[in-house]
Amino acid sequence: MRILLAVFPTVLLVAYSQIIVKWRVGILSATIDVERSGVLKYIAYLLDPFVISAYVAGLLGSFVWLFTVSRLPLALAFPVYQGLTFLLVVMASAMMFNEPITSSKLIGIAMILGGVIVGTRG
Repeated sequence: MRILLAVFPTVLLVAYSQIIVKWRVGILSATIDVERSGVLKYIAYLLDPFVISAYVAGLLGSFVWLFTVSRLPLALAFPVYQGLTFLLVVMASAMMFNEPITSSKLIGIAMILGGVIVGTRG
């Protein structure tokens, strides 16, 4: 349980970052003039307040991660972090963007959760 509590803030911050960037790029790409050059389009993405918040969250997640790996073995913390981030992003993507959760994704999620449970016990 200790490992989950230590890793979860980073998971939330990184998942937030990924979901917000996907959401805003989808909205902005539909509203930005298609005649704009690629550089101007990406500048508009980078100046969006929500995208900025996503990058700030990613940076904060990095700082929290430094704290986490200073207290836990990397071989334990990293797989738990990756697995939980994958799970959270898949679930949020399905809810927010109607991305499909296929049977192979469900099997993969079950295997990841099984690995997290086994890995955190010992």
